Amino acid sequence: MSPAVLAVTIPVGDHITRRFLGMTFNVDDIFSTVVAAVILLGLGFAVRAKATSGVPGKLQLAFETIVSGVERQVESSMGDAGTAIVPLAVTLFLFILIANSLELLPTGHNPQYLPAPTGDINFPAAMAVTVILLVHATWIRKQGLRSYVGHYFRPFKALFPINVIEELTKPITLTLRLFGNIFSGGLMLVLIADLLPAKLIAPIPVLDVVWKLFDGLFVGPVQAFIFALLTILYFESAIAGSH
Repeated sequence: MSPAVLAVTIPVGDHITRRFLGMTFNVDDIFSTVVAAVILLGLGFAVRAKATSGVPGKLQLAFETIVSGVERQVESSMGDAGTAIVPLAVTLFLFILIANSLELLPTGHNPQYLPAPTGDINFPAAMAVTVILLVHATWIRKQGLRSYVGHYFRPFKALFPINVIEELTKPITLTLRLFGNIFSGGLMLVLIADLLPAKLIAPIPVLDVVWKLFDGLFVGPVQAFIFALLTILYFESAIAGSH
């Protein structure tokens, strides 16, 4: 993705890139993604090693709270049939939450060494496409090919084109919801710095820290929750069938 420059001194969309086999890779986003995955796996193994049926520790309690919340949401949507979706929804929520939180770690570099990879459209797009492909595969496996093809013609056969367009736009909207909200954090910082008088924004590092805290502590968790919730809702039709 080519960088967009909205202010003279504050570029948005810069990345640490390397070329390999004729392709350009955003090394910083790849590194951030790997770091987020390692952190998530490390937390998972730590909980597994210290899990107890007695009084849970703080980490186990946090995991159990998240899992219980997801289980309640899945059960309210599709009953016991959706139990298999819980691990996927929990993993997506925690993975996106950790990835968004990386933005809070100051590396003192521009571009950052650990940016939120969700601010690069490739990351949300990869997850969105994976989720939607799993939804279609689950629908065929659970309901059969006949039911899967038939849902494109419901409730009326004339709606077939609209139903196809709806399915094609699902990964696009799922991608843009996550990417747009995270990427907008950088845009807001640029706009504030560009529009306000210099004397009001003299402590730019302070403004940067405040906005990153807002992104990491409020916007990031909300977007992680929305992505996981939409995943559950998309799987509802695949498991319970269209109505």
